[in-house]
Amino acid sequence: MSNSHITVILDTNVFVAAYWAKSSASARLVRACLRGDMQAQYSEEVKREVIRVLRTIRMPESYFMHLEPFWERAVRVKGTSVDPIRSADPQDQKFLEAAAGGEADFLVSNDDHLLSIRYVGRTEILTPGSLSRILEF
Repeated sequence: MSNSHITVILDTNVFVAAYWAKSSASARLVRACLRGDMQAQYSEEVKREVIRVLRTIRMPESYFMHLEPFWERAVRVKGTSVDPIRSADPQDQKFLEAAAGGEADFLVSNDDHLLSIRYVGRTEILTPGSLSRILEF
């Protein structure tokens, strides 16, 4: 099913889960973005965080190569302040700001700090499983 008009920001944990569980909702969503079935967005801060974490946990170089088309197809957005909305984890703020800056439809995460916020502007914050069920991926 193509939902190419749907825009998403993916949290770092979605990329990690997609690698370790190839049939997971996280993996299905990453694949959907790679196929162009959804439009991924990212800010430079988000991309740096994803790459930093994947390198820290020593993901194989083949996974970075697999993700290159993701970054090429995704739209870079400029994060905007979302005061007074704050995540309990300051490291999560970049994802909220990217979602607001790009006016994404969804911010996808397994992080309870982000999920507890539920919305940032027009962006709904959902788990990979929830979004996968809604979009039938």
